Amino acid sequence: MRSIGSALNLLLVSPLYFVWTVVALDLAQNPCTTLVQGKFFGYFSSFSVFPLNSSLCSWIIQNPDPRRYTLYMKILKPTGVCDHQHIRTYQFDSFLESTRTYLGMESFDDVLKLCDGSTRYAFLQSNKQFLQMKQTAPPEVESWPVRWKPTKAQERDFSVEYLVVGNRNPSKAACQMLCKWLDACLAISSSSHPCGIMQTPCSCSGGEVLDQASEILGFTRKKEDCYKDGIYLENCMSSPKDSSGAEFLGGWNPWSAWGDCTKDCGGGLQTRMRTCKPLPNEGLVCEGVLEEGRLCNRKACNTNGRYNSRSQSLRSTDNRKREDTDELQHYGYPAPQIGDPAAEEWSPWSVCSTTCGEGWQTRTRFCVSSSYSTQCSGPLREQRQCNNSAVCPVHGTWDEWSPWSLCSSTCGRGYRDRTRTCKPPQFGGNPCEGPEKQTKFCNIALCPVDGNWNEWSSWSSCSASCSNGTQQRTRECNGPSYGGAECQGHWVETRDCFLRQCPVDGKWQAWGVWGSCTTTCGGGTQRRDRVCYGPFFGGETCQGPKEEYKQCNDRKCPEPHEICDEESLASVVWKETPAGDAAAVRCPRNATGLILRRCILDEEGIAYWDPPTYIKCVSIDYRNIQMMTREHLSKAQRGLMGDGLSEVLQNLVEISQDGTSYSGDLLSTIDVLRNMTEIFRRAYHSPTSGDVQNFVQIISNLLSEENRDKWEEAQLIGPNAKELFRLVEDFIDVIGFRMKDFRDSYQVTDNLVLGIHKLPANAATDITFPMKGWRGMVDWAKNSEDKVTVSKSILSSGLTEKDDSSVFVVGTVLYRNVGNILSLQRNSTVLNSKVISVTVKPFPRSLLTPLEIEFSHLYNGTTNQTCILWDETD
Repeated sequence: MRSIGSALNLLLVSPLYFVWTVVALDLAQNPCTTLVQGKFFGYFSSFSVFPLNSSLCSWIIQNPDPRRYTLYMKILKPTGVCDHQHIRTYQFDSFLESTRTYLGMESFDDVLKLCDGSTRYAFLQSNKQFLQMKQTAPPEVESWPVRWKPTKAQERDFSVEYLVVGNRNPSKAACQMLCKWLDACLAISSSSHPCGIMQTPCSCSGGEVLDQASEILGFTRKKEDCYKDGIYLENCMSSPKDSSGAEFLGGWNPWSAWGDCTKDCGGGLQTRMRTCKPLPNEGLVCEGVLEEGRLCNRKACNTNGRYNSRSQSLRSTDNRKREDTDELQHYGYPAPQIGDPAAEEWSPWSVCSTTCGEGWQTRTRFCVSSSYSTQCSGPLREQRQCNNSAVCPVHGTWDEWSPWSLCSSTCGRGYRDRTRTCKPPQFGGNPCEGPEKQTKFCNIALCPVDGNWNEWSSWSSCSASCSNGTQQRTRECNGPSYGGAECQGHWVETRDCFLRQCPVDGKWQAWGVWGSCTTTCGGGTQRRDRVCYGPFFGGETCQGPKEEYKQCNDRKCPEPHEICDEESLASVVWKETPAGDAAAVRCPRNATGLILRRCILDEEGIAYWDPPTYIKCVSIDYRNIQMMTREHLSKAQRGLMGDGLSEVLQNLVEISQDGTSYSGDLLSTIDVLRNMTEIFRRAYHSPTSGDVQNFVQIISNLLSEENRDKWEEAQLIGPNAKELFRLVEDFIDVIGFRMKDFRDSYQVTDNLVLGIHKLPANAATDITFPMKGWRGMVDWAKNSEDKVTVSKSILSSGLTEKDDSSVFVVGTVLYRNVGNILSLQRNSTVLNSKVISVTVKPFPRSLLTPLEIEFSHLYNGTTNQTCILWDETD
C-alpha cells in the first residue's frame, strides 16, 4: 500500500476549496461514534473504529454537498470468515432524532459483502449526505460482541479508504486514485460481485490504469518508468519491457549488465549491450548506440609485469587531452584511435539476439598501441542481421470492450456488464490476460422503499434502584425513501421493572387525643399516645417518645359552697358542676345541638345555676333549610346553574310565620339570609319579585314580638342591630344593581317597609318615602308626619357622559320595632320609636344637601322627645 499512501500524500497538498454546511445531526453523542466532517480522503482500520469488545459503535462520514461531490470507498476485507455479519453499511439523507428515523436510507450490505471472502476487495459509490458503517447485534445471538471464527485478531481486521471527488473539474490527483480503484473494481467484478463504482467524473482510459489496478490487487509491477513517487507522469514514453515482460510496441530493450574488465591493472574496459525490438512490419525504430564502454582497473601495473606493452598503450591514451578521453562515455561510436595502426583481430560473431525471426549479431576488436605508434583507424564494433528459422510465438490480444449493457433493473440497484473478445495466441504464444467480462452496479431510477424497523436495542437499566421503575428500549426506522410507506408502530417501548423493595423508615402517626385528666381539680395529668408505622424492608425505626404527658386541672378545687348541686329542671337533670363551668345536655328531639347552663357565684361566693340557654339549639326544620341553602351556595361558587332556590325561600317564610322555638333558630335564619344574598350576587339564580318579597317577609317575621325573648338570648353571641342593618343593606345593593330597568320596588310588611330605587344620576328626581298611597300600605306607616326626602342633588357623579358609575341605587327602610328588640352595639340609648335606614350605592362623591327626615313622637313615657342620630360604623 505504499504507492497508495504516496497518492494520499499528494492529495494533502492539493488546493480544495468549498463551502461547508453543517447539518444538525444528533448521531455523534455516543462516545463510540466517529463523525468525519471536512475531509476529502482518509483511511482507518476497523480495530480503531470498532474495538474488539465494543458494542453498537458507528463510523459516519458527511458529504459536504451531494450535488457537487461524490463519495467513494474501498474496503480491504478481513481474511477470516465471520459467524454473523455485524457491520452494516448504508447511506441516508438525514436523521430525525425525535422519531429515530433515517430519511432516504439505502443499504450497501449487498455491495460490500464483508463476510464473503471470495473477493479480497470491495468498492462502493455514495451520492447522499451521510455514509455510515454501524455495529448491530443479530437478533439470534444472545451474547455480544459477535465472535469471529478465527482466533487471531488480525484476521478479523478490515481497512477502509475513502475519497471525496468533485463532480465537476476533479483534481488530477483524485482522478489518478479513483481510476486505480475503478479498474481494480472492474477487474474483480463478476455477476455475483458487481463493481460498486457506477460512474466517475474522471476520464479513466489507457494502459496505465491497468497497471495501477494490478498494483492495488497485489500483482507484481512490470515497469516503473512512468510512475514516480506515487504519481503517473504525463507525456511519458515508457521503455519497452524485457523478455519476461508483457507485450510492448517496440524500441530499445533494457541494457545488459556490465561485462568483466579486460585487464586486472593499468586500465581495462567494461562494456554492456542492449538490443532493439522492431515494430511489426516496420523494421527498426531505435536511435542510439548498441554498446557502451567504461574504464576499469586503473591502478598501475608492476614494470615487471606481463602486461607491459598494454600499459604503454594505455599511458599514451591517458596522455590525450581530457576532452578527448572523457571516460570513453561514448565508446562504440567510430572515433580516431591513438597509437600504432596495428589492431587486434575481430572477435567471433555473437549468438543471434533472438531465438526466432530476425535478430542481430555483433563482433568487436581492440586497438593495441605503443608509444611510437599511430592511431588505430576503423570501428571497434560491427553489427549484422541474422535470421533464425524458428517461428516466433504470437501472444493473444484483446479486442475493444463492448458498450455497457442496459441496467438490469428499471429502478433501484441493478447491474450492467460489458465483454471483450480475445484474439487467440499462435505458435505457442501466451493467452490473453485479464477478465473477459466486467460487471458494475447501476441505479437509473429510484424505487419507492417502505420504511422498516431495525432491531430493538437492549433494555435500559431500571430507572429506580429499588421498588417500581421503568425500562426503555428503542429502535430506528430505515426510510421511508422516495415515496414509500412510513414505519408502523412506536420507536420506543417501556416496561415496568422491580429490582427489590426499598427500605421504608418507620413513621409516627398523628398523636391521639388527650386522655381524661387524672383529677378534676388541684392538678392532674393527661396522656396521649402515637403509633409508629413501620419500619419495613430494613428501614430505620421511629425516633422519639411514644407517649406524651401534660398538666391539667391545676386550678384550686372548689369548696362545697362553690359547687352547684345536681338539679332537675324541665325534665332535664343538671349534674353537679363547679362554679365557672357550664353543664351541657342534648336539645329536645325536635332540635339539634346542646342546651347550656352555667354555674356562677353570687356576691357572697355561693354557687348557683344560671337559667339554661338554647342558643346552640336549632329546630330540625330550620336546620334542613340551612343545609339546603349552603348546598346551593356551594354550587353557585363553582359557577354552576341551579333551580329550587325560590322554593327554599318560600318554605322559610312559612316556617318563620309560625314563630321560632329556640334562639338558635334566629341565628340559623340570619345565616340563611346571608347565604341567599351571596347566591343572588352570582349568575346561579336571577332573583324574582317574589324572592324579594319573601326575603323582606322573613326579616319581618324575625322582628315579631313573639321572638323578643329569643333575640335577647341570641344577642349574647349573635347579631345585634348593626348586623341586621348590614344584612338588609347588602340585600338592597345586590337586588338594585341586578334590576334590569330603572324602576322602583316597594315591599310592605307588618314590621318594616322597604323601598329600592334605581336611578340614572343625570336624570334623577327627589325621592319621598314612604309613599302614602302605595297599595297595601300598613296603618303604622301611614302617618303623615313620618317622611324621608332624598334630594336629587345627592345623586351626582360629576361626569358629563353616562357610564356604570352614573347609576345609583337608593334603599330606604322604615323599621317599626327594631329599636326596642335589638340593642345598639356601642350605644346604651333605649329606643322605643321607629328607625329609618337610608342606603346609597355607590357612595356619592359629595353630600352637600342633607337628608330630610321627619318622625312623629310617641308620648309613652320617653324622657327625650327628640330624634337622635348615631353612627354604627367602625
